[in-house]
Amino acid sequence: MTRPGEIYFADLLDAGRRPVLIVSRESLNRGDYAVIVAFTTSRLSQRKQLPNCVFFNKGEFGLPADCVAQCETLSTVPIEQLDTTSGPLGTLDELTLRGVIKAIGYVIESDCEPI
Repeated sequence: MTRPGEIYFADLLDAGRRPVLIVSRESLNRGDYAVIVAFTTSRLSQRKQLPNCVFFNKGEFGLPADCVAQCETLSTVPIEQLDTTSGPLGTLDELTLRGVIKAIGYVIESDCEPI
């Protein structure tokens, strides 16, 4: 079972193999069908300063390169596309996950706070 804040490699049809961040709540991740993720990108130029993106340094939370979680690109991904065999690359700490949730709140114009 995946948990919010975990980062997995996912094999995405159009984007290839890349890290994704699980953002769906744990109670929704108990099935074996799909999870909600934020996509990451290493195209940082302006994105690392945007309120809808959260920057991560290479090596932080197991990430292989500097990147941002694009909180405006939430999507449902079938669990079979996640590399669950290898397990998560890493898991965000509580403060960083809070930042991701706030960035999602910015996207949907809401003051989101984790439970």
